[in-house]
Amino acid sequence: MFASGKGILALDTAPDQLSRRFGTAGATDAPADAAAYRDMVLSTPDLTSTTSAVVLPASAFGAAFGAAAGAPRLRAVGSDAGPRGRALLDRVAASGVLLGARADTGAESLSCHHDELVTSGLDGLSDRLRRLQALGAGFAVWAMSSGSAIDYGALRTLTVNSQAAARFAYTCQTVGVVPVIRVGTRMRDGTPAQRSAARAAALLSVCGHLEDIEVDLPSVVLSTEAECVHDADPVTGGPLVALPDRLGGVALTAGDNALSTAVAAVTAVCEADPPWPVTFYLGREVTRPALLAWRGRTGSVRAGHQALRDGLTTACAALGGQSLAAVPGP
Repeated sequence: MFASGKGILALDTAPDQLSRRFGTAGATDAPADAAAYRDMVLSTPDLTSTTSAVVLPASAFGAAFGAAAGAPRLRAVGSDAGPRGRALLDRVAASGVLLGARADTGAESLSCHHDELVTSGLDGLSDRLRRLQALGAGFAVWAMSSGSAIDYGALRTLTVNSQAAARFAYTCQTVGVVPVIRVGTRMRDGTPAQRSAARAAALLSVCGHLEDIEVDLPSVVLSTEAECVHDADPVTGGPLVALPDRLGGVALTAGDNALSTAVAAVTAVCEADPPWPVTFYLGREVTRPALLAWRGRTGSVRAGHQALRDGLTTACAALGGQSLAAVPGP
């Protein structure tokens, strides 16, 4: 997962979000294109040059997991798409790319206050993880987010989310799957310093609850937004200072930042000699340009491949990756 110069590629977008992205890109047949989209991305030539691992929805493994209530039932590679999708995943795994599954089931209201959301998915988690592991998943991802933690409601939400994330990690380790916890914040207003403090509080809370239930930290990966820290060490002068040295690794995301901004932030962290391995957790900042170049058109698959590779090459430069040649023609 932390191979030199390679990042983690996230393809676990929720069905409703994926439908909206198809609409924005001008793809009219969203259910059919969901399978073709993942097929296009995963069939990119030399994907292993920049990608160490891929995060997929549970349904992509061919497991019969039901969709969340009210969610559009998009066709998933490996299940509804039939044996072709499963064969593609097998080829990706055989190439050396690790396969991971999104393990949580979204977020639900913690109380009558709808802005207090807690990540769900602990019910039946152990059985789901065992099934996913049998189908090829080597790691699982749990995404949690919290507010500013400056009032009782926000602090309660952060505590409950951190407890759930710790239980997820503990369950993963009992099954033998590597836990990856994405720690985000829903704080869109406030100053950069306030957002940074909220992120640090969330990381500190999660790590504290992991230690409370004796989760093996060297086997845990935490993911959080890469942050440009001005006039300070990016490891000790920002939110990352909350992370224990013996953590298994850190996967940095772009968050709402432009890819170039995130690359600068990740580069700074890597150059600061952090105590844990670092990788890039890449999502829409590299897949959206590929989707826009492809737009579901058979004749534009190569354009989608090239757009994805351009984004991956740019991102992985922060990790010491090498530039790739253009996608070869037919």
